[in-house]
Amino acid sequence: MRRFLLLYATQQGQAKAIAEEICEQAVVHGFSADLHCISESDKYDLKTETAPLVVVVSTTGTGDPPDTARKFVKEIQNQTLPVDFFAHLRSR
Repeated sequence: MRRFLLLYATQQGQAKAIAEEICEQAVVHGFSADLHCISESDKYDLKTETAPLVVVVSTTGTGDPPDTARKFVKEIQNQTLPVDFFAHLRSR
């Protein structure tokens, strides 16, 4: 099976439900998804990830990130990150 990383961030649970559905459908199509909440950064490492990445994120309020994504959003908005920091995650 071909593996991919599936991350979600949600406020009310809708993005999690969508990610779980993607995970279930992936198996039917010969894929294996490693499913994690984006806040569980101890369970995945985007710096070294080589598999394709799928991210499902809801918004809250007027387009704000959900609570489970706030730390992640703050980290990727860090102006000291190299512009190509996530270049290895681009689709191939």
